[in-house]
Amino acid sequence: MTEKLQAIRSENAKLMETNLSLLLEIRETDTEIDVTRQQLLMQCKLLEKRGIPVPQQFLELLAESQQGSQGPNEP
Repeated sequence: MTEKLQAIRSENAKLMETNLSLLLEIRETDTEIDVTRQQLLMQCKLLEKRGIPVPQQFLELLAESQQGSQGPNEP
């Protein structure tokens, strides 16, 4: 019985480690997406300053996705 319990605990520890690793990767990817979104918004503003139109729907989509990416505790 003790061996079974140790095996289950070992498997649980491995799963928890994998889960933590995946959560950290997701957070890193979310950060990269947010940085890229900001860069894209800046490039759109530069295009508009140069007289090159950017579709309003595209800008609205970027703004919506930016608001949606912020968690409940983030400004």
